[in-house]
Amino acid sequence: MNPRLPLVFLAAFLAVSSAGAKPYRAMVTRTASTTKAGNLELGLRYQGFFALDLDASQPYQQISPSLRFGIVDNLEANLYVELLALGLPGEDDFKVAFGDIPLGLQWTFLETSQAALAAYGRVTLPTGPSDEDGIIPSLSDGTWDYEGTLVGELRAGKDLRFMLNGSYLHQGTRDRGTLPEFDVPDAVQLALAATYNLDNFTMLGLEVVGRLYFEDVITPVWRDNAAQVEILPMVRHEAFPGLVLEAVAGVAVTEDLREIYQFRVLLGATYEFDLSSGPKLPKSKQDLRPPKKPAPKRRR
Repeated sequence: MNPRLPLVFLAAFLAVSSAGAKPYRAMVTRTASTTKAGNLELGLRYQGFFALDLDASQPYQQISPSLRFGIVDNLEANLYVELLALGLPGEDDFKVAFGDIPLGLQWTFLETSQAALAAYGRVTLPTGPSDEDGIIPSLSDGTWDYEGTLVGELRAGKDLRFMLNGSYLHQGTRDRGTLPEFDVPDAVQLALAATYNLDNFTMLGLEVVGRLYFEDVITPVWRDNAAQVEILPMVRHEAFPGLVLEAVAGVAVTEDLREIYQFRVLLGATYEFDLSSGPKLPKSKQDLRPPKKPAPKRRR
């Protein structure tokens, strides 16, 4: 058997893979590229909020399954479900709660090889615990929230991209049971990301996310924390065609945000596949490795 045939078959498989060879999403900043038409992307992400002094950490961790579906070319719908862990395991007040449900729609209305523009809208169903005053508004706080975002993307080269998001965030009112309701202030958010594909399987990136609330008091607990800036180095790696693993370590920059948490960890995975053919799962360890380049021919 010709030893190059397996490489040819694997290369062809990668070429028709539903997710494409390269990881293309940033982690927090929205990317102009959408899920391919007829494709479904399943995701699962964990994030936790920490401080060097664990007793001073934001007592909040989250696991979030997600769905992205390509309706037609350049039009994508997404759904997130959030599960919260409040407090720290082993503590008397530790509990698990169901979080909010964000529903979103993205339309990429302009796309070329050099640039792209998209609009994203989101509504959040208030199914989370609105009586937990320590939860900041950007997380599951049990309020009706709305977001409008303009997404810009500059494709500086084959592997280098820059993304800019400008968002308006409308926050709802918290129902605190026997305590007075709390009207969460609205905010504007800017997010900037740069990503670089080392190869067809690994992407590195750096994101800066800034949020400014229209009032200093953003919850009944956090009363002088309106200006929030965070830096997030990230890596995404395609371990199998369509299956992308991702990791981020975010660092709080402004004092307003450092009072809430100093850093956060995000770990996740996404798997995109064509709904008509269904998922293609790895059958052996060899499937999890990228194909090796064939040895160059020796000149005679």
